[in-house]
Amino acid sequence: MSQATLKIGFVGAGAIHFGRPEVPWDHASRLEKIGGLEVIGIVDPDTCRSEEVLNERLASPDHGHIYANCRLLTDYRELLGMKPDVVFIGIPPAYRGSPKEGKNLELEFARAGIHVFVEKPLSLVPPEEFTPYAGAVADACRTNNIVLSVGYMFRYHAAVLKMKELIAQHGGKVMAFNARYYFAYTEGVNKYWFNTEFSGGPIVEQATHFCDLARYIVGDIDMTSLHTIMLNDTDKGDAGKLMYVADKAEDDIPANKRIPRVTLSHWRFQDSGLGTLMHSVTLPGSRYQATIDVQLDGLQLSLIDPYESTSVLRVRNLKGGNPNQDQDFVFENDDTYLRELETFIKAVRQRNQSLIKSSYEDAMKTYELTWAIRRQGEVKI
Repeated sequence: MSQATLKIGFVGAGAIHFGRPEVPWDHASRLEKIGGLEVIGIVDPDTCRSEEVLNERLASPDHGHIYANCRLLTDYRELLGMKPDVVFIGIPPAYRGSPKEGKNLELEFARAGIHVFVEKPLSLVPPEEFTPYAGAVADACRTNNIVLSVGYMFRYHAAVLKMKELIAQHGGKVMAFNARYYFAYTEGVNKYWFNTEFSGGPIVEQATHFCDLARYIVGDIDMTSLHTIMLNDTDKGDAGKLMYVADKAEDDIPANKRIPRVTLSHWRFQDSGLGTLMHSVTLPGSRYQATIDVQLDGLQLSLIDPYESTSVLRVRNLKGGNPNQDQDFVFENDDTYLRELETFIKAVRQRNQSLIKSSYEDAMKTYELTWAIRRQGEVKI
């Protein structure tokens, strides 16, 4: 595809596409930086929301022209009929990623010859129902030479790329992978996240990024080795009770649909060592805490706060320097979302799926892993 202006559409007028004051990672502001784009449609049944975001965009003296011909739509089929070059799908997974008519957006856009960027998680339907659908999407992309990217932005994070470089340079197999994702909840509850019926639970929805990084950094997992335990709201001794939920926002969610408070999972990698993941809903305030540790014989890598504007990769290495001293690689203002979208737009223009670090087929494996972790933990003893 040439450098002609790309016509793009958004399915969803929410924060992932257009942001909120507390959300710094919206797609629209990054696409505006990339340029060479024209937004022709925004799909959202909440027309008040879509009108609000469109008016905000039109008011920009720098980027308003990108939205000059944008139409507000209530059904994705209207956008399909407008034949954009690219569509960004950012609606909740309960409304996409399914073979059911009206929820098979990815398949319909791919079959129509429209390039697709879709957010995680890919779906909410069980893997045995989703896998054939994902295969149909992948087939449609190959048939129509369509680029499809899934929003696993950490695969483009400068610190993660540095980790992979150092692992390759060091040689040998990863012995241990340990991911910790601690969720802060006391300053507000997003009911979508807190209800497993809508989000799929914290592993399928949130910690999916770290499950994906386990596969990306180390390799695929021996699913027969997987074991998970969870601490729930209803556990004996009341250890899982949350005392500081704002505005009693969880009270109307049935106990069996409330997210687990702690999830702890471990496994063996197919061609490496052991992996662990811990997700908790415990922290005060709104600042999450996230860390990934990777250990090889003579090498330790710790990725600290990858969600923050400044993240640190702490390295302790037998090769070179003092093996008792850490070396910090500091990544300031690393916009992994921008790098991800720049790569996607470049891949679209070149019709080169190989540039994409997270294909639909590969993301399907992460989806299967998150569901396996969830199901293991939900088994009643």
